[in-house]
Amino acid sequence: MADDSIQEDRLSYLVSVLLDFKGTRIREFCQSKLDSGADPFTVFGELQAGLEEIGKGYEDPRFRRYFNSDLIVSGRNMKRAIELLKPLLPPRKDGKGHVVIGTVAGDVHDIGKTIFAVTLESDGFIVTDIGVDVPCARFVEAVRKNAPDILAMSSLLTTTLPEMRNVIKGLSDAGFRNKVRIIVGGHAVTEGFAQSIGADAYGRDCVEGLRKCRMLMQERK
Repeated sequence: MADDSIQEDRLSYLVSVLLDFKGTRIREFCQSKLDSGADPFTVFGELQAGLEEIGKGYEDPRFRRYFNSDLIVSGRNMKRAIELLKPLLPPRKDGKGHVVIGTVAGDVHDIGKTIFAVTLESDGFIVTDIGVDVPCARFVEAVRKNAPDILAMSSLLTTTLPEMRNVIKGLSDAGFRNKVRIIVGGHAVTEGFAQSIGADAYGRDCVEGLRKCRMLMQERK
């Protein structure tokens, strides 16, 4: 029970940092973590937990705790964190692999995808970010045009999960499924769901997603 209380207090604190309208607390949080010896990936991970808590409160049909304005403020603060932390990531060494990344149709959440893209780039992957609210046809066209090693799809809303299945089917129908590895992630996605739609990998967060992309590249050799 004590551990649960500590975790709740921690999430409450992270949410308050992300919902600070002036944006001063996010900079103070990032700097204090860095001063204590934390690496940028750890800071991203903690903030992502706060974002997920806000997302849960936004989606809860019984007791909605957060609203569109909260999503906008938290997203703006995450962008401030990215601006501060990105220069501190290790220098990239292009050539590890090419990843096309996007958030599926019906979902306009950008921050989690952006953090993952930054994480991939810092490890040496070349990333083509095709944005948010991406329809199946645009995913298929991006794979056709870019011939990536990996396609990464994100979904934070349970209502948009079927779009991931649609994209995989679209790739199969177009003859591209066996030419690209697929990783899925985001608040709404689970390991079981990823397996059920035929994805090659699931990333719970940006660090695990990076590890899975490295594994997928090893399998392609």
